[in-house]
Amino acid sequence: MDDRAHIIDWAWPTRGAAWIDPAILILRLLEAGHTLVEADVFAQRFPSWRTAPAEAKEAFAAANAAVWEEIARADSASWEAAIVDRSVASHSHLSALPGKR
Repeated sequence: MDDRAHIIDWAWPTRGAAWIDPAILILRLLEAGHTLVEADVFAQRFPSWRTAPAEAKEAFAAANAAVWEEIARADSASWEAAIVDRSVASHSHLSALPGKR
């Protein structure tokens, strides 16, 4: 660790299942340089992620990727293009998991 604190504010004022926070955290872990496998392994620490239906996680990842693609089309900031790439990769990763755990 680099002895620095990082504050991440990704919350939009919404209600949802507890596993959505680990789903969004995966994107931030990717941003920090972790692989999809490493990020998913980290997310497995959260009971809500482990027990969430695979179909729900995949559907959320697909919807999240679609939202970011729409946002990026309206505003071509480089950070938005990067999160599109991460969200699309996350969806692909969840879609390809054996048994879609």
